[in-house]
Amino acid sequence: MNPSSSGWIKKFETLINSVHFKTETFKDIYNLYISCGFVYGFSHKTILNIDGEQELAQEEIEKLNFLTSLYNVYRIKHKTSGFNKFVLSLLLYFEKIDVFELSLWDKFIAGKDPYQQLERVFNEHIQIDSNVITKHFNKKTTNSLLFIDVLAYYNFLNEKVDLVTYYKDIEYIIVNITNDVYSFKKEKEKEKKTTLQSISNSFLFQNATIGKVDLKYRRLIETKFNINEKKYFLDVAALTIWEPIFEDDISFNFLNALGTDMNVSNDLIKLSIEQMADFYNTAKDAKLFKKSHLLNNFYDNASELVIRLIKRNSKRIIKELSQSKELMVLLSQSTVRELTKVEQEKVQFQLLDILKTIPSLAIFLLPGGAILLPIFAKLIPNLLPTAFDDNKIDK
Repeated sequence: MNPSSSGWIKKFETLINSVHFKTETFKDIYNLYISCGFVYGFSHKTILNIDGEQELAQEEIEKLNFLTSLYNVYRIKHKTSGFNKFVLSLLLYFEKIDVFELSLWDKFIAGKDPYQQLERVFNEHIQIDSNVITKHFNKKTTNSLLFIDVLAYYNFLNEKVDLVTYYKDIEYIIVNITNDVYSFKKEKEKEKKTTLQSISNSFLFQNATIGKVDLKYRRLIETKFNINEKKYFLDVAALTIWEPIFEDDISFNFLNALGTDMNVSNDLIKLSIEQMADFYNTAKDAKLFKKSHLLNNFYDNASELVIRLIKRNSKRIIKELSQSKELMVLLSQSTVRELTKVEQEKVQFQLLDILKTIPSLAIFLLPGGAILLPIFAKLIPNLLPTAFDDNKIDK
């Protein structure tokens, strides 16, 4: 499955039919997704091991975890795995929060297919910068606060809140928590803490100014939110103030004070610190915890993209050739005997498939080929050989 190409959500539906989910409560979902890093905005693995054939990019991992977490929320609410109804429900949720509208091009690509529409919404929602050039200059191309959608979707299904107001309230608390953290940090630590900027770039409704704190948030944080939301606030605070080695007690005291203001137990505060330590030890080499020069970041991201494309397409070409072995046998046999009707159809199909490979590869070699290929695939659905379709559903 390839979350960067069309049809991946439909493919996801076919794959999860064989998955046994162990999450029965929202707390189960939360613990599962904090263990993989999704709650912190940087997943170091996918929750569902449904595709071991190829290496996934960071954005693709986030897409898979985002969809899986939302599906789990729907499943525990409705006690059912009706995927089509889930897709329609999710489209309605995104319509309710009304944070973006599909462009005419997106509507042309997606048409009236709800699965295609949801893919376009994910593409818009998960990328901080949708510009295909400038997004490579960003530290992270994925939204750091995607878990807000999991919280909001859960409330949407329970019909408890006005979604836009709820979303704004959650972001308001996070704005002030991160700015409160920022006010505690020393100058040398401020330079190293790229997480604050990453979070501020991810807001949908708030226009955050780093460093400005509205202290009223401390009074609201206890009474207006439930335990799931308070745990998320604690974890965001732990991420933004985290240091591998605490030089003093400022960070620890800040988390304790925040927990006290929220009226949560000391055990929950301790758990947030322990989970953050586990996440750091697992993902400390990730870009999230590194500071790099803008130009170096561009080259790193571009190199990763090229390497990933080469790996994926080399496997596909090899697969395409291996699928053609039968063709060579049938062609050789056709010189000494007449092929059956079924064999003739196989020869015709496989010859056509191989011929398709040539224009496909030619498109890749063109400037901007990676952008042009999906367009050709939309306009001429049968352009690509079958082995190149990661999201093809076997019937």
